Order: sequence, then C-alpha cells, then structure tokens
Amino acid sequence: MRSPPYPVTTDMTQKRCAFCDAVASLTKEHLWPRSLHSRLEAASTGSRNLFWLKRLNREIAGEPQVRDVCADCNNVALSELDSYICDLYERQFVHMPQRHEAVTLAYDYHLLKRWLLKLSFNSARIHNSPDRQTLEALRPYILGSDPSLGRSTQLFVQLVYPEIVPQADLQPEHRGSGDMTWEPEGNRLGHIFFRSPGIGEKLLRAVHLRSYTFLLAYWPPNSGRAEQNFFEKILLSQDRFTRLLRPSRSSIQLVCDGMGAWESVRGARTTEFRFREDV
Repeated sequence: MRSPPYPVTTDMTQKRCAFCDAVASLTKEHLWPRSLHSRLEAASTGSRNLFWLKRLNREIAGEPQVRDVCADCNNVALSELDSYICDLYERQFVHMPQRHEAVTLAYDYHLLKRWLLKLSFNSARIHNSPDRQTLEALRPYILGSDPSLGRSTQLFVQLVYPEIVPQADLQPEHRGSGDMTWEPEGNRLGHIFFRSPGIGEKLLRAVHLRSYTFLLAYWPPNSGRAEQNFFEKILLSQDRFTRLLRPSRSSIQLVCDGMGAWESVRGARTTEFRFREDV
C-alpha cells in the first residue's frame, strides 16, 4: 500500500486535523451528518432508534461524533459532501422500494463515493478498524484534491427489501400474533471479510442507508485493472442484483431483490466473521 502524501498523526496533543493534517483548532464532525440524521428521523415509521453502535452493542438515537477535524475541512470540503448526500436522500433514498420494484439511481459518482469514504474513515477512527490505514491513504481523494486516487476503490450497490420476520426469530410472546415486516430503516456501516476461491479473504466496507447497501472494495493505488475486473466478475456472479457503479455513468437501473432487511440485520449482528459492524 502506498504511504499517505503527508505524515499520519498519532499524537493527538498536536491537534492535527485527521483529514488535511494541518495544525488547527479541531471541531466536532458527526459520523452521520446532523442534516441527514434529521431527515432519517422524519422518515422513520418505527419507534426504534436509528443508529447501531458496535462498541456499546446497542442502538442509539444520537449521531456518534469525532473531534479531530479542522474547521476548514469540516465547513468546506466535507460540508459539500454532506450537502450532496442530503440532496440525494431527498431525490432517491427517502423512497423505500418494495420487493421486485425497479428503481433508477441517478448519482454523481465521485461525490457519492467520496462521501461514503468520508463516513467510513470517521467510523474507522472511532473503532480503530482494520481498514483505517487504507482510508487514511485515500484522504486526498475524499477532500477532492486527487481525483485519480479514487480509481483504487470500486463502488457497488444493491437494494434491500422489506422482509417478514420468521416466526422462530420473534420473541415467544409475539409468535402466532401475525406477520411482522422488518423495514430497512436502520443505518449502519462496518467492514466485511469477503471470501471466494481465486480471491481468498478480502476486506470490504459496507454502508447501509435505508434500502441502499453500498460496498467499497479497496485496491492498491496504481494497480492494474485485471484484479478489479476479476473481483467484479466473482462478486456479481454471486449476487445478480448487485451492480458496479462507474464514473462514466450518472444513473443505473436497480431491482429491489438484493437481500431481505431482516436477513441483513440478523447476519450483521450475529456473524462476526462475515460482517464486523461498527456503527
């Protein structure tokens, strides 16, 4: 892996910004932007909290925060990304498709991917995740100063559909009282260890935002396309409803058949090997 273009700060007493590494007064950065959080709360139909925090092993109502970002990064480059995702939320994410429904996702490839990487980097610092160093190396791309660096990360997407919870998974007092439908309203992110013949074990990032699950696959900068193409072939062969987003396109057709919402949550919280969920 290529080293970051600037030193990685380990001494927090230096008060260096986690994104640009400048010495400055540091501000709070919400993991899930406050502006997005308010929209998610307004759209939620359930009474359960929205954010699952791995370190506490429970859901929380407020957004987790980091306190190591300078005002310039927070209010300019990162604020631009948050504004974009709120606009995309109102155009796309607020609608919760039903199973088999076809959806057209219209997107700005780099703004979307930079926001997902920003979110992942914030989470990785909170939890000291194994992809933290990889995300540190991607900081120039996140800030918009090195677009070519983004080629080292692939972005995949699939839609999660509302799913009836199996009776066996319900608490005994609720069994036999009718079907319970689990909506994909939870918002989570974490890392996945993907295993496949010919690839071995590969670390991915997953971001679940309502019905949308985004997967980020990291590759060494300046590596060839052969590995990425092979991985794309293997991943998409295992799930025909997952799609690769490309910078040359601004929209893509999706079908809401990727995974059931209950299966997604149950697998994330009970199978540590397959999905290590941070928040």
